[in-house]
Amino acid sequence: MSMIPYTHWAHFPNEASARRCAEDLPDYVTRIREPWEEVPEWLLLAGRDVDIDGMIERHNEVQAIVEHHGGLYDYGESTWDLSAGQAVADPMLTGERDASKDD
Repeated sequence: MSMIPYTHWAHFPNEASARRCAEDLPDYVTRIREPWEEVPEWLLLAGRDVDIDGMIERHNEVQAIVEHHGGLYDYGESTWDLSAGQAVADPMLTGERDASKDD
């Protein structure tokens, strides 16, 4: 079994639906970000370590939960640290990078 940190992205029309969705993902670290100029929806980031072999099933599960709460599932990603040569937790999820500050 090969595990990597993986973050799912979802957009919601309002904060309440994003928070309800986060509550249905209790085994994830979640962050909810307010809309900003480039992204007018509420952004939910949900991350955890996942087994690479089960990634498709995990995508389907998270997508169903997001859509149940009226959100748009924007897939996910594993962030790669080139200097370390390994997958790392998404800096937006850990707070090391603020998406609303990107140029």
